[in-house]
Amino acid sequence: MNLQNFNQQIDPSILKRGKAYSDDGLVVSIEEEEDGLWRAEVEGSGVYAVEVEISGIGDIERYSCDCPHDADICKHIVAVFYELKDLVEPVKIKPVKSKSVSFAELLKRVSVSELRTFVELVAKNDKHFKNRFELHFAHKDEQGDVEKKYTDLVKKLIRSCMSHGYVDYYSARDLSNKIDGVLAKAQETMDAGNFKNAVLICGVVLKQLIVDVIPSADDSNGDIGDSIFTATSLLQQIAEDESCPTDVKESLHDFLGKELANDTYFDYGDFGDHLFETFRYLSVQLNRSETFLSFAQKLPATGSDSWEVDYRTEYFIEQTILFFQETGNTTEAGKLIRQHVDIVEVRQALVEEEIGKRDYMEAKRLVYEGITVAERRKHPGTVSAWQKILLRIAVLEGDVVTERHFNLQFAFDGSFNPAYYQAWMDTFPEAERDTELRRLVQKITDEVEQEAEKHLNNQWWSKNNTLLRRLAPIYVQEKLWDKLYEVVEAYPSLEVLLAYMNYLAKDYPTQLIDLLVPALVLAGDRADSRSGYAQIASNMKDIMKLMPASKAKILEAAQILRVKYPRRPAMLDELKVIR
Repeated sequence: MNLQNFNQQIDPSILKRGKAYSDDGLVVSIEEEEDGLWRAEVEGSGVYAVEVEISGIGDIERYSCDCPHDADICKHIVAVFYELKDLVEPVKIKPVKSKSVSFAELLKRVSVSELRTFVELVAKNDKHFKNRFELHFAHKDEQGDVEKKYTDLVKKLIRSCMSHGYVDYYSARDLSNKIDGVLAKAQETMDAGNFKNAVLICGVVLKQLIVDVIPSADDSNGDIGDSIFTATSLLQQIAEDESCPTDVKESLHDFLGKELANDTYFDYGDFGDHLFETFRYLSVQLNRSETFLSFAQKLPATGSDSWEVDYRTEYFIEQTILFFQETGNTTEAGKLIRQHVDIVEVRQALVEEEIGKRDYMEAKRLVYEGITVAERRKHPGTVSAWQKILLRIAVLEGDVVTERHFNLQFAFDGSFNPAYYQAWMDTFPEAERDTELRRLVQKITDEVEQEAEKHLNNQWWSKNNTLLRRLAPIYVQEKLWDKLYEVVEAYPSLEVLLAYMNYLAKDYPTQLIDLLVPALVLAGDRADSRSGYAQIASNMKDIMKLMPASKAKILEAAQILRVKYPRRPAMLDELKVIR
C-alpha cells in the first residue's frame, strides 16, 4: 500500500470518514520528525497522536494511532494519509550514465543552481538531512537568533525520539547521538573563537535535556548523561580559556546562576555539581562574591546538628569553604570549617593539613572523632576509610603494632586482599614469619570451630567450606600447596576444584582428577538447560587441556552422563565435543 493507492485498499466507510476529517481541517498538526517518519495530531472526540512511516518511493511501511478504535486502521490514520498524499513527493534522482565519472568530478560539473535545487528537493522529503544541513550551516545565519534556532532544532531532535512524552531505553542512545552532533557544532564554534555562540548552544542543550528530558527518560545506559557531561565540560573549558572575552564569561556566570536555582540540575546525577564548580571558578575570576554567596542560604543555621545535614547542603558548604580559600578569605573559611567539621570531606582536608605539618597526634584526634561520627550515622564505609588513614599515619610514625592491626584487618575485610596481607607479613623479621603464619592459621581455625558450634542445626552452613574460604587464599599467597590441597579435598565441589586446579595440577594431578570426575557427574545431574550442559563440556575441555593425562577419566565421566540421560538431546549434543 502506498500514498497513491491506499484509497483502493481501505474500507470505503472508514475512507469516507477519514477524507472528511482531512477536508474539515481536523489534522491540526503534521511534521516529519526524521527520515520518512511523520507524526500528526488529529482532532476527534479527543486529540489523537498518529504516526506514519513512508519509504522514499511513497510506500506506507508502518502506521499507528492511540485512539481506542479496535480495527487495524482508523479514520484518523486515513485523514493523515490524505494529508501526506499532498505533502510527500518521492525523490527521483537520474542515474549517472558515465561509469567513469567520480563523485568529486561529478560535483565539479554540478552548477550552484543545480546543487541548490537538489538540496531543496532532498530537504523537503528528508527531515533528517534538513536538520543536519541547518546545523552545519547555522553560523551562516548571522542575523538570526542563534539561541532560538538551536532551541527549535534540539526540540525537534527530542520530539523525534520521544513517544507519548517519554524517551525509552532504545531511543535514549539515538537522542544522545543526535545531541552529540549539536555539541560537536558547539566545539567547532568554540575552536573558531566564537565563545558566545558556543555558550548559547551548550546552554540550550543543558536546559532541554536536564529540565525536559532526563526526568522523563530511561537513561539506564547513561547515554543522555554522557551528552550532558560533554556540554558541562565544554562550558568548563570556555570558563577556563584565557582568550574568552570577559563579557562572555559574565554571560555564562549569569546563565549558571539562573539555571542552578532549579533543583532538577541536582536531582538526576552530578550535573549540577559539575556546573556549580564552574560557577564557583567564574565567581572567583570575575570577583562576584555576592552572587556566589547567595547560595549560602542553603547552609544550615549555626548550631544545628551537622550530622542531620543532607548531602546537597554539605556539598554547598564544601564549595563555599573552597570559595573563601580561593579568594584569600581564610577567616571565613576557618569559621565554616570549625562549624562543619563533621562533614567527611571537610574533616579529611583538616586531617591532610595536619599530616602535612607532621602533627600526627592532632591528625589522629580528628580521625578518631570522624570514626565516632561515622559509627553514629551507621556508615561502615566511612569508618573503614578513616581506619585506612590511621594505617597511613602509623606507617609514617613507625608504629608497627598499629600497622599490623590494620593490615591484618583489611587483609580479611570482605574478600581476601593479598596486598594488605603481604604488608602485614612484611612487618615481621624473616625468621618470625613462619611462626606468625601458624598462629594466624590456628586463630582462624579456632574461630571457625566456634562458629561451627553455633551452626550445629544449620544444614546450609559448612565448616569445611568456611575453612576453605578463609584459609585457601593464604595458602595460595604463601604457595603452601599441600595445605591448599587439604582444604580443597575437604570440600571438593566442582566450583572449588576448578578455582584451584591451576595451583594443584602439578603436584596433585591424580588426586585432583579423582575428585573432578564425580564432581562433573554431579554437575551433570543438576544441570537442566543447554547452557548448563555447554558449561560442563567446556569445563571438561579445560581440564583435559591443563592435565592431558586426565583425558581417559574425563571421557569416562562424559560417557556416564550419556548413559544416565539418553533422553536429554541437548546434553548429548553438547557432549559431542568431548572425544
